[in-house]
Amino acid sequence: MGKIYRVIPDETTEINSLIRVIDESGEDYAFSVNRFHAIELPKPIEEALLSVAN
Repeated sequence: MGKIYRVIPDETTEINSLIRVIDESGEDYAFSVNRFHAIELPKPIEEALLSVAN
């Protein structure tokens, strides 16, 4: 709880009500969509977060 994860678009997982996310280690995993809440970030904040995450 309280973390922001980057989502990888994946039609196969979406069909099965799953979402593919990248965790802290940089690996991607599929989880039930019920475990996450989508948020929209303003572009400057998204860019700032991505710059420190990579």
